[in-house]
Amino acid sequence: MSKNFVATILLLIGTAFWGITFVYVKEGISIINLYTFLSIRFIIGAALLALIFIHRMKNFDVEIIKYGIFLGMVLAFSYIAQTVGLQYTSASKAAFITGLSVVFVPLFLSILKKKPPTVNNILAVFVATSGLAVLTLNSGFSINTGDLWVFLCAILFAIYIILVGRYTRIFESIKFTVIQLVTVAVFTGIIAVSMGEYVMPRGYVVWHAILFCAVFATAFMYAIQNQFQKFISEVKAAIIFSFEPLFAAMAAYYYLNEQITFRIVIGGLLIFTGMIISEVRVNFWIFRKAGVKKTPS
Repeated sequence: MSKNFVATILLLIGTAFWGITFVYVKEGISIINLYTFLSIRFIIGAALLALIFIHRMKNFDVEIIKYGIFLGMVLAFSYIAQTVGLQYTSASKAAFITGLSVVFVPLFLSILKKKPPTVNNILAVFVATSGLAVLTLNSGFSINTGDLWVFLCAILFAIYIILVGRYTRIFESIKFTVIQLVTVAVFTGIIAVSMGEYVMPRGYVVWHAILFCAVFATAFMYAIQNQFQKFISEVKAAIIFSFEPLFAAMAAYYYLNEQITFRIVIGGLLIFTGMIISEVRVNFWIFRKAGVKKTPS
């Protein structure tokens, strides 16, 4: 099997875990402080990876530590924004908004490469933003605070995807991942301590949520992403991650009894359409529809 195929399958499995965690995170942060939840989750995830790959945990040079902390901070702010948002919006809606990162990835790449966005990228943003409006605007045309926090998460995660694609081609993936996870754990832990709310959680529900997120959606998924994303394009990785809302909506319906409303369906479909358009060559469709043969550039 090609590395591209293996990367696609493993990232899709990890995306399913991400989708399911929306349910667990929403339950967990209803019991304990969100920063405590994140800190313990990432401590366990980092420790698990370090123990499994203990033979790789040596010779950390300055460069891998510096860039690992940098990516860890981007990831930390992404999770903080998403987790804060989950306190004010539904799990299924948060997952759909987070999926907008798939639209931002090609747009940010076009800026970095100093090339104007393509026709399909512009159309993707318009369609996806329309879906976001359907999801988040209520009858009074106001936007839920949680929706804005999750929207910020989508932007930050798009940046993270691009950075992972760039730096995992340079650094050893497992060490690089552990540094990132430790950074998130320490940063969120400091916030929790400063708030006077860093206490060990109690009860099956919260520990079930923490352990599922730590093992499957943190240790497994970030090790996979940092190891295998380099074998596919950043845009393809973002398209794979766009399946997260589908898994989240199914999990929210099954575990939380959240209703799949007409607005969520329409808004979600528009955002998902925007995700697909961001990868499809719409300009080719236009030439073919007009009966014009496109010449190679």
